[in-house]
Amino acid sequence: MRLFALSAWSELVRIFLPSTLRMAGAGIQFLCTIIVARLLGEHESAGFFFWSSVLMTSGPIATYGLEQIALRNVPRLHEAGSEKVGEFLASLRVVSLFVSFLIGFGMTVYAVFSEGPRGFQLWHLLPPLTISAIAVTLINGEALKGLARPVAGVVYGHLIPVSIFCVLCLLFANRLGSPGILTLYTLSYLTAPLLLRFGPVPDFRQKLFALPRWESFKSVLKEGFSVFCVNLFSSFTFIVPLALVELTCPPAEVAHLTTAYRITILFYVLASSIHGVFAPEMSRAAEGPDPLRPVLRVYLKAIVFTLAPLSLPLVFGIAFPELVMSVFGEAFKSGATALRLLVIIQAIALSLGPVFQLLLMTGNTALMARLGILKIIVSIGLAFVLIPRFGGIGMILAMGGTGLLEEIYGLTVAFVRLKRKSRPAAEATA
Repeated sequence: MRLFALSAWSELVRIFLPSTLRMAGAGIQFLCTIIVARLLGEHESAGFFFWSSVLMTSGPIATYGLEQIALRNVPRLHEAGSEKVGEFLASLRVVSLFVSFLIGFGMTVYAVFSEGPRGFQLWHLLPPLTISAIAVTLINGEALKGLARPVAGVVYGHLIPVSIFCVLCLLFANRLGSPGILTLYTLSYLTAPLLLRFGPVPDFRQKLFALPRWESFKSVLKEGFSVFCVNLFSSFTFIVPLALVELTCPPAEVAHLTTAYRITILFYVLASSIHGVFAPEMSRAAEGPDPLRPVLRVYLKAIVFTLAPLSLPLVFGIAFPELVMSVFGEAFKSGATALRLLVIIQAIALSLGPVFQLLLMTGNTALMARLGILKIIVSIGLAFVLIPRFGGIGMILAMGGTGLLEEIYGLTVAFVRLKRKSRPAAEATA
């Protein structure tokens, strides 16, 4: 009995410690949002909330799927020594910088265009730098997980940068506007990779950047392309509608909408952390001759472990959205309807389970790419129809509806294919 209790406790720690730290980081981000909203107000804070949302959403695009390549390859390279791992990661960071600056340049052009008569401002140079820092931080975090250091991955990939930003906000936010706070945001993500060089993991004490060989560069671009497409389509379904809201709606509505999204991100962060713990187990289950039942068991376990800690907050967010939004100031209560709708959509999505991990771990990357293309076309098309009529609510309906349909279809196809794969094994046994 005692052995069983220790085993159960060890399993809970393995699953929930990285998730708890990740949730702590999300809580610190939430505190930063409150600080900025209360100090700047709904109008002045809109600029920071818009750009930080766009930049953070673009981070997975800028990594070009390299964080997944790092997660997969670092454990193998670690057997050859820390120097090999360091060289590999340094070359991945250079590829990521190349992609980041291309994306960041496009954002700078948009920032200048949307500024209107004032034209170019010095802060318009921030997006390439910010997105590069975010991408490098994400790659480092996944590489640490690949080295069987999930706690360090969360600490250096998320907790440290958001904590630094929170401290900087407490010290300087009352003297700055949105551009100044965006500068603090950039500095916090630039600092995290530098601190990791002095951390406890020797693999990260090598050089930070190294030019990859041309053959390696082409190989990495080819290997990361499918994940890049998935991330690109997924991010654009948020960025394009949000840009449309920013161009057509009052700044106050932009602030309310982005704040509501930041609240629901708390659910996503914890859920994705828990889902990530079950991904390797799901991958191993899918490799067996009769994968349907083993994968289904892991999948249902992931849903239970996700909904157990989140059910009460989800119910509270649906029942009392005005109370939640009032934390940011009385003016933000106008975003209660947006928050309630977002939480309802999030609750349905969490009940469907880790569809992305299921598709990835069962080798359905081509399906993911096709669904991503279809999703971006439908959601952006709906956004152009619904946003001019319903504002921010139209964006939520466009994104949420297409996202849920994508997950339902992906889930159905994945399990149908697993069933087909299991059928020959069952017939052979019979």
